[in-house]
Amino acid sequence: MITFFLVRHGEAESNASAILSSYPEVRDFHLTDKGRGQIEKTAEFLKSENIDAIIASPLLRTRESAEIISQAINVPVIHDIRLRETDFGYYNGKRAAMFFARYPHPLLRLKTNKKVGLEGFVSIRERVKDFLENVAEEYVGKRVVLVSHGDTLEQLRGAIEHRKIKTAALGWMPEKGSCTEVVWELD
Repeated sequence: MITFFLVRHGEAESNASAILSSYPEVRDFHLTDKGRGQIEKTAEFLKSENIDAIIASPLLRTRESAEIISQAINVPVIHDIRLRETDFGYYNGKRAAMFFARYPHPLLRLKTNKKVGLEGFVSIRERVKDFLENVAEEYVGKRVVLVSHGDTLEQLRGAIEHRKIKTAALGWMPEKGSCTEVVWELD
């Protein structure tokens, strides 16, 4: 088994400004003071969890979040592009309200919309499953912090718990700065 601590990055300037920010980042959106506080609280909790590894998305808000945790628990950060945010395509760098006016329900985002470059949940699930296959080879019996983004963590947890993509898309959504322990019983 592998014990994961799923950490959503702390509040970032993009969240506070209601702007979507995906890969590639169109500008730097740092953590806010509130976001740093959220992650410092999570890092304090993780100090007593005997963490073996920290793996994070390479986006700025997750890098900053992972570094706060790393400094608190003295474990280096590994970055993995497969933990990145949903690719918002055309909507990257634009107001979230514009995106949610077009996609008011998660099930409208199941498949990738190539016209606007929007990554669907099916694609997110494929990349997190690929990530999990690699992690399973190296981290059996370990305690691993994953620092990522809401949709990505939602589908990653869904894959671990053998839930359908639709069910995961309508289920648990981690709060910014939160930490959720999930044990993966390898088959």
